[in-house]
Amino acid sequence: MVSRIFMRVRKKALSLLVSVITLSLFQGSAAQTVKPIPSAVVRDSAIRKLSEPPEWLSAGMMEWGQGGQMQASARVVRLMIGEPGKWQLPLSLYSGVSQPGSNTGAGIAMSGRSNESITWQLYSPWSGVMNMGFEGQKLGAAWGSHSALRFVFQFGERMLSGYRIGAFNDPLTGRQQLLWNHYAVVGCVLHTGAWERSNPKNLGRGWLMMRGHLSYSSPDQLKWLFSLPMFRGLYGGASLAMGIEVSRVVHVRAGICWPIRGPEWSTSSSLTQFSFQYNWKL
Repeated sequence: MVSRIFMRVRKKALSLLVSVITLSLFQGSAAQTVKPIPSAVVRDSAIRKLSEPPEWLSAGMMEWGQGGQMQASARVVRLMIGEPGKWQLPLSLYSGVSQPGSNTGAGIAMSGRSNESITWQLYSPWSGVMNMGFEGQKLGAAWGSHSALRFVFQFGERMLSGYRIGAFNDPLTGRQQLLWNHYAVVGCVLHTGAWERSNPKNLGRGWLMMRGHLSYSSPDQLKWLFSLPMFRGLYGGASLAMGIEVSRVVHVRAGICWPIRGPEWSTSSSLTQFSFQYNWKL
């Protein structure tokens, strides 16, 4: 009787031992075939999600012109186009609204000055109801750790807005019209450090920029805005601007533009502007 009980216990112990050995071998082989994800990859992915949010509405500006014109623009999104680590072009999409100035209403039927906002928009690379283009800069020379000369560029497509100018009996006179425009801006900027005397750690920059401007709109579209017999469509100019950018303190710029190949309807020999900018990425 005792021997039978002993035999049964021994069989159960042997079967349990075989099960444990089989389970251990299976777990060992699975551990060898399944490679764990490196902790550095997991940590890098987590850091990217937390520290690199999409640049939605991260920057913009408000511009004021000499005739009371106002343009408010916001950068909707900023993307990089190209080969990561090799070459890339920053693509930005802006959206904004413009205020034509003090000469509106009945003045539209009498004087082209009421549509000077179109002239102003032609020479502002951030203007337009919708503006999509490439913008960037390349280092030319550097002096010290905060002073440098850089080449800047911006080119793209945009939709400008203006008001139809014509006779009183024209039913389209005074109505808002949209104008498709192609533009390109190139130049150089010289910048150096800028800071508060009481807070030198909050280092920003002061800069001086010189640029050349080109823009083109179809003469057929321009006829919807102005009652003139002929349009060139291609217009150019040069500008000089300066600004100061210090995070959480000031972010302003002022400039003047000289239309070299100005539009036929414009009566201004120069255009001045003042703008306030913001950048949530600073």
